Amino acid sequence: MAELLEELLARCRNGDDDAAEILVRRFRRWAMDLASHILGDQHLAEDAVQEAFVAALQRLDDLRRAEAFPGWLRQIVRTHATRIARGRRERPGGAAGSPPDSGPGPAQRAIDDEVRCLVRHAVAALPDPARDAAALFYLNELDHYRVARSLEIPAGTVKRRLYDARQALRDGLIDSLGEPAPRTPGGERRIPF
Repeated sequence: MAELLEELLARCRNGDDDAAEILVRRFRRWAMDLASHILGDQHLAEDAVQEAFVAALQRLDDLRRAEAFPGWLRQIVRTHATRIARGRRERPGGAAGSPPDSGPGPAQRAIDDEVRCLVRHAVAALPDPARDAAALFYLNELDHYRVARSLEIPAGTVKRRLYDARQALRDGLIDSLGEPAPRTPGGERRIPF
């Protein structure tokens, strides 16, 4: 039987390394999904998640209610991932020593990058519940059940949040992209991500 979160956090506060390991294992996948969404890079996401767990374990006394832990940790992960992303943008030239890309030409890559940027900004502008679900589903390509597990909500709630997100994104993306989105076989416009 899984240990209650409140008991697990109490053990962590008392310096129990086994409890800290269990806590990290329990929330790591979810934290990685969030950090990967923010950073778009698995290795940087791992760094952000590791830093976030270290910070969270050091600051457990700041947490008042055990049931608030997932949201509290989510904010810590966001903070660390955003800091890493900001540092990455500030470095001139990006990653040094990257091998040349043999994919699409520079013009197509620029167009693709611009579309991805528009979509990411549109998702980031959504209200919080819809934003988290849309980011994990569309940008990280998780299925409904993994999104539900990551956000600790029922799959039906995920579907409703995705519906709300699609409604909010549809007009904004069509305006930004300057052309109607392609339609699905059912006649619904498909969001281009």
